[in-house]
Amino acid sequence: MDFIKKNIGVVMVGIGIIVFYILMTDVFHIASDFLFPSIWKVFSLFPKYAGKLFAGFKSSMYLLIIAYFLSLVTGIAAGTVLGLKSKIRKNLMPYIIAFSAIPKPLLTPYAINIFPTFTAASIFLIWISSFLVILSVTTNAVMSINKSYLEKAAILQMPNKEKLFRVVLPAASPAILSGCSVALTLSFMMLAVAEMMGAKSGMAYFVQYYSDFARFDLVLLGFIFVGVVLVIVMHIFDYIKKKMLAWTLNN
Repeated sequence: MDFIKKNIGVVMVGIGIIVFYILMTDVFHIASDFLFPSIWKVFSLFPKYAGKLFAGFKSSMYLLIIAYFLSLVTGIAAGTVLGLKSKIRKNLMPYIIAFSAIPKPLLTPYAINIFPTFTAASIFLIWISSFLVILSVTTNAVMSINKSYLEKAAILQMPNKEKLFRVVLPAASPAILSGCSVALTLSFMMLAVAEMMGAKSGMAYFVQYYSDFARFDLVLLGFIFVGVVLVIVMHIFDYIKKKMLAWTLNN
């Protein structure tokens, strides 16, 4: 009950969306029954297809967790170096910006032909999409640190390692974690692209498979399942983020 009270606005919007869909389909029959089946019919299919949905969830999370963890480690590490080292940043940033402008789905043919397995290709595509976001955000966050923090660390004669973990990263962490949140959403989007290019399991594969057979009731079921998973994952991430940033004003 406390959760509902704290998120009453979100709950009301969700109820409004469901009511609107029911009015458009079951009540006034404005929307096509073929493309937009009754929500009750869709929900009734869940028990039968729950096994496939959760098997797809397991497969998708395997790809997502590995790729996103790699992007966190490499993106924050590389972004910190670029943020602190102006000469390296000056030489590399034009190429990073240029590569970032390339739509990542266009890299799919290269990933398929370069990497030995679909799993490796998928992890690469998810990684590169989130890595570039985290890299850019971390670089800008480190560059924006108040110089007085570093000056005080120099006065205290902090070792470089201690200065990095006790001054630089904590000061930049609010901006970095905001960028990581955006990168996580992009990772889900790229996961869908990756699974549609040749997967045999996954949440997006479930949607793609049944769309090929025009089973839009199952397609909608897949959409709802993916949406619920994304909301839960983002909620968990936001909870961790708030705990890590408990010292900031807004938390």
